This record gives sequence, structure tokens and C-alpha cells, in this order.
Amino acid sequence: MSHHAQVEELSDSDPEEIAPSDDTPLTGNTIIAPASVPASAPRPSNPPPMAQAPMPEPQREIPKHFQCLYPVYFDKTRSRADGRKVGAELAVENPLARDIVDAVQMLGLKAGLEPEKLHPKDWANPGRVRVLLKDENGKLVNSKIKNKHHLYILVAEYLKAHPTTEQSPYRLRIRGLPMPEKLPEAPPAPRGWKIGKILPIHSPAYSGGGVSDNPFKEAMAEMQNMGGMPGMPQIPGMPGMPGMPGMGGEPSGAGAEKKKKDKKKGK
Repeated sequence: MSHHAQVEELSDSDPEEIAPSDDTPLTGNTIIAPASVPASAPRPSNPPPMAQAPMPEPQREIPKHFQCLYPVYFDKTRSRADGRKVGAELAVENPLARDIVDAVQMLGLKAGLEPEKLHPKDWANPGRVRVLLKDENGKLVNSKIKNKHHLYILVAEYLKAHPTTEQSPYRLRIRGLPMPEKLPEAPPAPRGWKIGKILPIHSPAYSGGGVSDNPFKEAMAEMQNMGGMPGMPQIPGMPGMPGMPGMGGEPSGAGAEKKKKDKKKGK
């Protein structure tokens, strides 16, 4: 699958610096509560009779003050340093962003799902949920939810009561992404990484059967297969590779020395 996910930088002060990219299309690829954000234009109260065909969904953006939730926050296999935000007793196996949306909506909060977003420490499990916990003035939308840490606990309790199954990934349908009859097996994790046993169908881990332990070498091989970059000189001994100083090929002057030796042999 060639669906690309985007890794986001983040810190504890997350909603401000994790705003969705302006060039990321949300229509069709995003599950969002109907009232999450205002539509771009009011709808007429009495639609014309010919408006029986489905109306195109208006482009919507999730405001920056929405709180961010990632599956890794609730992952039982992760430590606090690896991104987990709840206690080990509340964490679950194979958390998915689509189920987090359900948890948030059960709490009566508005939520939006950005399926292509990735947590930097969880590259194989894409999906970010944006939650309206406080309004633009900083006032809690639901007074029963005290803060974001309380929200983490409530979401974790929901996920624990509704464990992920092999059918869970099928609940998220992305336009243009075919749904396999059977969920692929979890690919092997590269050294130093952890991968859940149940992943979203658009996970980058499925695109190539996992991620190489040497991504640089893999990228070089891919460029070689593509015939290199047009308009750039080639590295000797590495056909199809653009000339880059200090990478592959013979050292400077090696070719000239070899020619001199050949001439001496000829004498």
C-alpha cells in the first residue's frame, strides 16, 4: 500500500504546535463529528426538490485548540518514555485511533480523526484524534472532565472495556484504500522498535512488510532502481547513483593511478 503517513513533532504542550497541516485534505479521509466545527456556509432550511443526490462534504479544518490523543498514549507495551500517558493498569493492547474516537464521543465531546498523522515514537500505528476539551477561552466544555489527564483515564477505561479485535481495523474506511478480505499479519519490527499485533489497514508497516533496519541503505537501493536523479553525474562503480562526495565509488585519484599501472605493464 502506498498510503503515506506523516510523523508529527510534539511535546507536553501539544495542541498548539500540533496543528494539522493546511495542505492535508480532511474531506473523505477524516471521521469528524458533524458539530465538531462549523460548516463553511449555512445550509438552506428548505432544500430544492432536485437536491436528492448526496451533497459534497464541505472542507473542514480542526481548530488548533483541540486536544491531541494518539494510540501510543494507551499502549500497554510502551513505557512512559515510549509515549504512554496512562498507568500500566489502565493501558491496553493494540489501541487504535478509531476506537479512541468512540471513547471521546461517548463522553459527549466533539472529536475529529486525522488518520494519516503519526506519533514520532509509534510509526506503525497511524491516527491522531483531536478533542474539544476546552473552548477558545480555556473553559472546560464538559465540567465533569477536569483536565487532559482525566480525559486520558476516561478514554483508557473505555478502551479497556472495549478491547481491540481483528475486526476493529475494518471500522475505519479511507476513500481510495481497498479493504483486504483478511487482515495481514503484523510485520516484523525493526531493531529497537515495537509494533502492535493489530494495526490500521493503512499502516506504513504493511506497505513493505515492515521497515528496514537500515533505512539509508534501502533508500539508496530504491534510487538505484529508479536510475538515479536526472541531470546529476554518476558515481563510478554504482550505476544509477547520483554523484555525492564521500559516498561510494573509487577514492579521488584512484582511477588515474590505475591507468599509470596499466601503462607500465604494457611496457
